[in-house]
Amino acid sequence: MNLNQILETTAQEIPQKTAIILGSQRITYRELEETSNRIANALIESGLEKGEHVALLMSHCPEWVINYFGVIKAGGVAVLLSTALKAPELDSMLRDSDTKIIITESQFPRMLSAVLPNLPRLKQVLEVDGGSYKTMLAGSSTLSPNVAINDEDKATIIYTSGVLGRQKGVVHTHDSLMGTPSIVSAGIGRGREDVVIDPVPFFYLFGLSEVLFGSLITGATVVIIPQFTPRAVLEAIEREKGTILFGVPAMHNALAMLRGKVIKSYDLSSLRVASTAGAKTSPRLMKMLENKFGLTLCETYGLSELSVVSMSTLTDQRLGTVGKPICDLKIIGDDGKKVATGEIGEAVFKVPWAMKEYYKAPELTAQVFKDGWFYTGDSVRMDEDGYLEYVEKKSFIIVTPAGLKISPWEVEDILLRHASVAEAAYVGVRGAHDRLVPTAFIVLKEGRRVTGEELATLCYQNLADFKLPKRFEFVESIPRTGSGKINRRLLQEG
Repeated sequence: MNLNQILETTAQEIPQKTAIILGSQRITYRELEETSNRIANALIESGLEKGEHVALLMSHCPEWVINYFGVIKAGGVAVLLSTALKAPELDSMLRDSDTKIIITESQFPRMLSAVLPNLPRLKQVLEVDGGSYKTMLAGSSTLSPNVAINDEDKATIIYTSGVLGRQKGVVHTHDSLMGTPSIVSAGIGRGREDVVIDPVPFFYLFGLSEVLFGSLITGATVVIIPQFTPRAVLEAIEREKGTILFGVPAMHNALAMLRGKVIKSYDLSSLRVASTAGAKTSPRLMKMLENKFGLTLCETYGLSELSVVSMSTLTDQRLGTVGKPICDLKIIGDDGKKVATGEIGEAVFKVPWAMKEYYKAPELTAQVFKDGWFYTGDSVRMDEDGYLEYVEKKSFIIVTPAGLKISPWEVEDILLRHASVAEAAYVGVRGAHDRLVPTAFIVLKEGRRVTGEELATLCYQNLADFKLPKRFEFVESIPRTGSGKINRRLLQEG
């Protein structure tokens, strides 16, 4: 089954079943199918050809789903953009991705105004809440467009700084995106009668593949939480009788720390399982979550390049681990040899559903793929029972509690743009309760001055909020290794 057949198949079987809910807005599978067909036919009519790139810059809402499938059904490649990004970041990604059409909302074009003139391939910007978009759809057919799509065709590009520490477009095909949703659904027992509570945006692979695709394939209902708050989640579970809750560890942590009195004021009896991915979890807090909510927590581990590679299931889980691998795994040391059970090493996977490539970056693709094995840069260890524990990013990429990855090099590049900065190093420094505090170490040019506030403003103007340094430290020099690289481990240890 290709991605373009997901909605068609489920809509034929259960056309009147509710597919997506956002507040009072309810969309059936038939409406989802027909409206996405309208968009696909309108895009084709406007000149979109098979394989061309369409960027989605939209909030977490049903219209995101409809337009994504519209692009896919038209034979396009959907370029997924985070709404947390700022103009300089979007400029880089839109140019790199060769985007022809941008589908967005009226709240974003003002930010894009400085970017759009620099995009040579861009032909059209569509605002889904604008009059011209509605006019375009009004006369468009609800029938599925006649576009031949193969499993190996490119479907989606997701930008990440995950493995190599620099932004790059992960290219997924229809086949690679279809690899894990059914596996995850089986592991958490997701079926047609389930109601999925989802605060995870679809522009992340976790939200797109495991939450959205897995739910649509099984015919479940997805309840969208546009902005995560514990109260919004509790209200949605009670109102819609939610059975499965997805989220990153930071979300589950916030729920676990709620007072029992607050939790008991809601009817949460329908909830039976929670699924998490994106960052390392706290076994203590996850046990609190299970006890307070009376559910089973299933943890998954994956990457934008590979989707899920290891997971817990309802019948086989161990808190503090990411369950057991669902594909071939080697754990190797710096010498390239397998480490002993219980020892830390780099996770290297051979995955049938791996990405096709990094877009326009064959040299980067070759760095991570070697003889069919993907080198993750993640430090892990496996216990004697086969349960895998994620330890940390080998490359010192900073991972926020919400599972968002920050490339130190990206932030350092912005800091070095300031005329007073001679050297910069961005490191996650261990703080209270063993939490990483993103810290910028700054060496000033001789005779120059700058304040932390000024550097914070520079970062704010050029970086997404989750990437911003939490602390600035002005130092005489930055320690380096024998080869001249920043000694990040030394900085991290303080």
